[in-house]
Amino acid sequence: MRIEVHRRLQDLAERSGQEYGKLVQKLLAIALCEYGATRLTERSTQGIDLEVELPDGRALALEVKTTITGEVTFGRKDIQGLEARAAQGLTPYFAVLGLRLVDDWVLARYHPGEVQPDRAYSPTRLRAYRDAPLERLVGPRFDDVVTRYGQAAIEGGQAALDRLLHGYACYAPA
Repeated sequence: MRIEVHRRLQDLAERSGQEYGKLVQKLLAIALCEYGATRLTERSTQGIDLEVELPDGRALALEVKTTITGEVTFGRKDIQGLEARAAQGLTPYFAVLGLRLVDDWVLARYHPGEVQPDRAYSPTRLRAYRDAPLERLVGPRFDDVVTRYGQAAIEGGQAALDRLLHGYACYAPA
């Protein structure tokens, strides 16, 4: 993660409190649209966080988590949601971002039984399941999106990022 992106995310975390994770999720959604997603659905309330069709034809379901403490917990609903989307033909992923300077996105394939609900996991532990090529495609775009829209997220919260998302042709509201 670039130092200026790290600083912007730290500022966002400090100023947005509990809303931080949802803001990062929306910034990731924008980055996926800028990567060239052909369709993207983002959910801020219930259900899988992101469903995205990539330019290469892959359809992914992503459960997005952020961590300031260095650990993430996936709830039973998160696991069940990924399993339901897998049954519908989407490839299930965990998308995890820490807030340390050395942290980058971990985009890890979900494999049934490997991650248990309501247990704490470090992003490092999820790296065994990572999709490194996808991380290399998404990471730089996410950094650019944070640089461009981080201030809008700080000042306008989720509503500001929702307005930006509506401007992308790939965006399909839930």
